[in-house]
Amino acid sequence: MPDLEVCEDASAWDAFVAQASDGSPLQAWAWGSLKSRYGWTVRRYALREGGTMAAGVSVLRRSLPGGLALHYAPRGPVLDGRLDLWPPLWEALRARLSRDGGTVLKLDPEWSTDPERDVLLASGGRESRHPIQHQATMVVDIRGGDAALGRFKESTRRNVRAGERRGISVEASDASAAMEHFYGLLRQTGVRRSFPIRPHSYYQDLLSLFRERGQACVYLARLDGRLLAGAVMIFLGRTLAYLFGATADEAEEHKPGYLLHWRAIQDAQTRGCSRYDMWGVPLDPQPSHPGFGYYTFKSRFNGEQVRFIGLFDLPVHRAAAFTLRFAERFARAGQPEFV
Repeated sequence: MPDLEVCEDASAWDAFVAQASDGSPLQAWAWGSLKSRYGWTVRRYALREGGTMAAGVSVLRRSLPGGLALHYAPRGPVLDGRLDLWPPLWEALRARLSRDGGTVLKLDPEWSTDPERDVLLASGGRESRHPIQHQATMVVDIRGGDAALGRFKESTRRNVRAGERRGISVEASDASAAMEHFYGLLRQTGVRRSFPIRPHSYYQDLLSLFRERGQACVYLARLDGRLLAGAVMIFLGRTLAYLFGATADEAEEHKPGYLLHWRAIQDAQTRGCSRYDMWGVPLDPQPSHPGFGYYTFKSRFNGEQVRFIGLFDLPVHRAAAFTLRFAERFARAGQPEFV
């Protein structure tokens, strides 16, 4: 029987998550550390087989009234294809969470197949109607140096070259000052597109914690000294992930995002990345959808749309039907806490 333990080794944890086929920045060490500054506690559970980490899950905990708790594993568990390890992992994990006042474990793994869905259903999980993370993403093959550029749509290649001719410059930095500039752009974008943003400290903390692990970079695109676009990127193993983006009001005229993303891809290639996760896109990308604009932009990099199995609720106490429903409402109230 594999052994479940709490992992306290950040390097070992990230090494496992980074190489796993279902690893995600939201299961990285820094993500749990970030959330622990904003109302959650975090524990990272590792399942060992023959002394080697074979599966893991980073679990966030938030208190509920009456000494109870809601647990959430964003983009967890991480099994690296070993679905056979989920039953023993869940059995041991449920016992731990039960002692911790657990009512329900919410998880939305980076899985996309029917067998992966079935393994959660067989464990008593039920599909939630209220997703927390995005349910689909666009993944771009960035292997092959400049050959990756050749796989983009022709309009994207044209916009990359046009940005170079116009003299758009792209700088990459993990300095706090870069995040200051990005946050100013993000506020503009939030007002223009009517979406809420988190406090300034959240983004600075994110940069600081991922920077400690060598995993974060802020990209800023300028023309004649004017800041036009920015993006926050995470490097994890073979994956480049695009967490946040922002643009100035005049960006539409110059289309700086294409060159910015290409520069980030080039940096990711030097780090050994082979795939670019452009993060959330709508499941049903119709023109009336509020996310249709960014779907259109991301689709121009000719990636593959990946649809995840969604959010599942696994009962820690099988008889806790009321607390399950309460936890569902609680999670919805806390939704802005998540990417």
